[in-house]
Amino acid sequence: MRQFVPRCMQSLALTGLTALAACSTDLGSINIIPKGDLRPDWLSYSGHKEEFTLREAGAADLVSPDGQCAGGRQEQPADPASGTPAAVGISLQMTECDVVGRIGTPDRVELGSTERGERSAVLTYARGTRPGIYRFSGGRLASIERGAEPAPERAKKAAPQQKKRT
Repeated sequence: MRQFVPRCMQSLALTGLTALAACSTDLGSINIIPKGDLRPDWLSYSGHKEEFTLREAGAADLVSPDGQCAGGRQEQPADPASGTPAAVGISLQMTECDVVGRIGTPDRVELGSTERGERSAVLTYARGTRPGIYRFSGGRLASIERGAEPAPERAKKAAPQQKKRT
């Protein structure tokens, strides 16, 4: 019984202190949501959004009405074995000439302007490695609509040989 009284007193004291601490009026010091500026740089793949800036698309990055680049940039051959950029792919925010350099000269080019006064271009590829409709705003790729890709060629099966009867 002697041990029961001290343990009972300890648990009562601990409960009382916990209740007293919970009734504190200073709630500003308790914050369970971490601050955004405490996120380490290594946690984000591409860094902070504030650090992401693109250079303005200049005249050398824009396609002419005939589908050619103004700066005399040449198309790169699409050879997947050599790993040329044509085999790498297309991504949003690429310039018009970057796309033309990787895919080739488009079948149709439509130029205009957006409601914000930016240049808009629609490049249509009906054939090739990546057929589709590529929409640009301000010289940068904004959307891609995938076109109908040609069906893969089927390997012809050899006709079964008939067994010779003897």
